[in-house]
Amino acid sequence: MKDRSAFRYTIGLIVIIGGLAGLGALYRFEVPVGNREALLLALGIVLGWGGAVVNHEFGSSSAGRKAAEAGIKQAGDE
Repeated sequence: MKDRSAFRYTIGLIVIIGGLAGLGALYRFEVPVGNREALLLALGIVLGWGGAVVNHEFGSSSAGRKAAEAGIKQAGDE
């Protein structure tokens, strides 16, 4: 299976929804003072990871991706 975009879309959606749910849970549940910084760090990592997936999929044009693939193919042939 060469085209894994459905997998990436699914993972990106799960990560972003999970991160936003965690962020929303901060308003609903009391977090012990000693665990707040670790929790915020973890949520930032999760949201950043989901944002990276979205940026990869939607941050470049299809022409840019085709040019990059052609460059990779040409480098592999040499």
